[in-house]
Amino acid sequence: MSSGFNLPPLDHASFAVSSRLISCLVTESLLRAFYIEAKQSTTMAGILVILSTSVISEQPVITRSLRPNDIFGIVPMRSPPVFKESTPTKHGRVVGLLDPLDMLPEVYVLSETVSADLVGGELSEMVLSCLVPPPWELGKFTALKKCSDPTDLWNKFVKDMLLPESLSGQIAEELRSSFAWQLASFENPPACPTLKSAPIEWEQSLVAGHPTHPMHRARMCANAPSGYNWYRPKIHFVRLPLDSLDTRGPFDMIMRDLVTQAAASSGTKIPDDVPGTIFMPVHEMQLPTVLAKFKNVEVLEPTIDALGQSSIRTVLVPALDNMALKLSVNMKISSALRTISHWTADFGPRFSREIVPKLAVDHNIFDVELEPASAIYTGVEPSLRKHFTAIFRNEFVPVPGENIIVVAALLEMGHAGVPAGVSAVEHVFGLDTEVKRATFLDSYLRLACEALIPPTLHNGVVFEAHAQNCLLRFDSTTGALRGFVVRDLGGLRIHPETMNASLGTDFQFLPGHCVVTDTVEETYPKFYHTLIHNHLQRMIRLLGMHYNGVGWEMLRKHLRDVIPQDHGLWKSWMETDTVAGKCLLRMRLQSVHDKMVFSPFPNMLLYRAEEGVATVEE
Repeated sequence: MSSGFNLPPLDHASFAVSSRLISCLVTESLLRAFYIEAKQSTTMAGILVILSTSVISEQPVITRSLRPNDIFGIVPMRSPPVFKESTPTKHGRVVGLLDPLDMLPEVYVLSETVSADLVGGELSEMVLSCLVPPPWELGKFTALKKCSDPTDLWNKFVKDMLLPESLSGQIAEELRSSFAWQLASFENPPACPTLKSAPIEWEQSLVAGHPTHPMHRARMCANAPSGYNWYRPKIHFVRLPLDSLDTRGPFDMIMRDLVTQAAASSGTKIPDDVPGTIFMPVHEMQLPTVLAKFKNVEVLEPTIDALGQSSIRTVLVPALDNMALKLSVNMKISSALRTISHWTADFGPRFSREIVPKLAVDHNIFDVELEPASAIYTGVEPSLRKHFTAIFRNEFVPVPGENIIVVAALLEMGHAGVPAGVSAVEHVFGLDTEVKRATFLDSYLRLACEALIPPTLHNGVVFEAHAQNCLLRFDSTTGALRGFVVRDLGGLRIHPETMNASLGTDFQFLPGHCVVTDTVEETYPKFYHTLIHNHLQRMIRLLGMHYNGVGWEMLRKHLRDVIPQDHGLWKSWMETDTVAGKCLLRMRLQSVHDKMVFSPFPNMLLYRAEEGVATVEE
């Protein structure tokens, strides 16, 4: 059985999507799953048995025998998942959290018909030997069939679900897009940059992207030609009446400079300044949408080259020193349309100017990339105006001898020239021994807690601290860690009363803005998802400190040092076995993008390796 790290690109891409889909189905409790230890096997730790949708409504503890129709799929496991409780049931241990890294790269379904893709021999016997009567009654279903197409798994899941065909079909298309773009990445993997590489090289070095989203690589845009290079877009410029834009900050001044630079670089005439008009940038793949939806725009001749960052819709504009540009694009990345709301455009510049400088943070280890200016079309419905938005962002500039890397790039594997199964963080920081990995992780976790938690503790402000929005700052020669930079102010969670009271401000939010919470406690789930689940958990797992529990014990120590035990964040994170986990697939099933959908997840901050569960210490 393959280790999963040396698969051919086609198989690797298929498993990348399938494993994420299965992870969401199980962790979000859309399907039940049992783990059964394979005591006699030397190639796998056990098997994961995922039950069909028909079993969802049965009693919490299943006492009857389970038959072939009750089984959705079977996955051989590299390591045990996280369990819901310590005590096994008659069918095995109930799975609470499943990570793609737990799985070996095979997905099977039971088959009663003979076909060429049946799995036989020792492997089949090994898997089926775990499913013995009386709890498992397989009868004549004694063959395993390999499932190599993630959309087959999706279709099997929705077959018995009351889901509109249009929605089911859309999600299937997103899964196919994710597979296609993942296959392209595996066929031509990027090289791994170095500690001295420019930050944009790291931004463009992602191999697989989001670690658990099943549509993690999907890029769907009707205007984009096949194989379009999203990392090398052109930016167009249009002119429109000044009263058609709602601007914040010195947007007009920045735009005049950018248009002048564009004209110089493209060898075209600088557009005239027409009184009562203003310039607006448009991503080349958004231009057809803008022209179709907004009638009072004039396309200008100059264009300018840009460099796409990891988020794709935010681009670096080399012609403007240390300035990035976030633009609406009528495309789906993962499963969300990457337009920009008027709430986000209004919020960023004001929050950057009025709030960020006053936050209770250690400025030696924490920085925020500010958003000085923005613009959005006005006078139309929010669902329309979100297609015509631009936000400027100041890029962090390291001091001489230091550098920054977007954390998402460090959490990747599969770069060209890097040994199979070795993550970028291990490779570039030289973490080739257990001692080095432990030392690095301890420093990383301490710094993350000290840098990223205080705004929540003292100001009721939660930054979206997931791996794509966090930049690691370090000494580019020694690799010593120096701090974190956070960016993208569109996904914060803020309790206004706590923030304004702590800072002596009177910051106002537009009605309906999703960053606002009614209580400070409502900010904590988003913080857990972005910082713990999506960010620190990945680092702990990749550095080999999850299954032995060492990384989680390190993190608990640093949390104790940073969070007062009488604070609500401590009670929310450290005194409960489960947390409100963000459900990526449930959100897609409900067609929700701007609001969170939660389900109880095992609280990984309390993970105990000896029991395989997350429990509060007695």
